[in-house]
Amino acid sequence: MNYNTFSEIKYLEFLPGLFLKRGGVHQVSGPSRFIFALIIARNIKNYITWIREKECTNSLYPDGLTSWVDTNKFILVDTMTSQESTWAIEEFLKSGVSELLVCELDKPIQYSSLRRIILSFKNVEEEKDSTFPIILLISSFQNKIIGVESRWYMKPNLEIASSTKKKHFSLEEQWELVCSKSRLSVSTWIIKARQQGYNRRTINVYKPSS
Repeated sequence: MNYNTFSEIKYLEFLPGLFLKRGGVHQVSGPSRFIFALIIARNIKNYITWIREKECTNSLYPDGLTSWVDTNKFILVDTMTSQESTWAIEEFLKSGVSELLVCELDKPIQYSSLRRIILSFKNVEEEKDSTFPIILLISSFQNKIIGVESRWYMKPNLEIASSTKKKHFSLEEQWELVCSKSRLSVSTWIIKARQQGYNRRTINVYKPSS
């Protein structure tokens, strides 16, 4: 499939050669699942809605996000149950406010709930398909969510290099990203991110050496 086809179908290229389909529901799991979400978020021009159940133990730390994304884009939604989370996704889809909807999950979502979310995309006007939102389900479990457009797994690739020169600080982090389901490419990549200073981060993607 060539790039012109990608443009017509409306994919988001979140890293060179890596795409997420707009108007689709995607799942990511693994120890570095939040990093994956931030990589997606840094490519989003409009608002980002982040939905989490009140019982979730993880929380977003604004100072840790500034080198990834503009925190002013975030709309944070706390829910009491997974049913409320599903309802929130549907309502934000109808509103058209957000380009990216992120939802933290501690247990698998029912297929009937996922089906309702997918059908909610039909409420977005056809002429606005270029801005179809992306739904990213961040799962603390590795169970496959049936019906998602793509499925990803991300974990640290523990190789960190740092150096200090006068007031210049450089830190490199690496992750292994695996796509186990996609209409485009099922493969493994190495993601490298280098932070220079406090609010600047560069990211590169490589195929692992054989």
